[in-house]
Amino acid sequence: MARKVGQIIARGDRRWLIRVYLGRNQETNKRKYHNRTIDGPMREAQAYLTRRLRERDLGRDLEGAKITLNEYLDRWLETAVKPRVREKTCQDYEGMLRRYVRPSLGERLLMALRPLDLQTTYQQMMQRGHAVLRTAMRQAVSWRLLLECPADGVKLPLQPRPEMQALTVEQVRVFLQPRWPLRMAQHLRWR
Repeated sequence: MARKVGQIIARGDRRWLIRVYLGRNQETNKRKYHNRTIDGPMREAQAYLTRRLRERDLGRDLEGAKITLNEYLDRWLETAVKPRVREKTCQDYEGMLRRYVRPSLGERLLMALRPLDLQTTYQQMMQRGHAVLRTAMRQAVSWRLLLECPADGVKLPLQPRPEMQALTVEQVRVFLQPRWPLRMAQHLRWR
């Protein structure tokens, strides 16, 4: 007989117990359930059950609910970044994450991250690093640790542009002077 994966149980007038089967605990072999009471119409209870079943099927309850951003970033750097980029690039990524992301967001649960959290961090990063965090978040979606990428809702801060400066007359003269003697330039041209 097949086990029910989700139930809605009436608990009074417009009160519902939502129960979602999450599998068995690996250590104790006991069944695990997610239980939640919803006050309101039956359609709200059904909508909640549908969302929870989708999250469970995508694996969000398996990993993304339990690991912190720091733990995820360590795994991401080791498995997705190091095999694909140069060592110096990987060190740059680690430095940006250590400087900007880990102090403010590192201890948060991965699945609890919201675009507003990332927006604040991007403000601090201003010049570099936003692509690193965005890439890490998109990989979490690919690995089914998150249902959606929290970085997709973030607007990158505008970068201040330095004011352009024209060359002085003396700088133009130096710039226009030939760099090599004329003979050397002709020699290179005919090769």
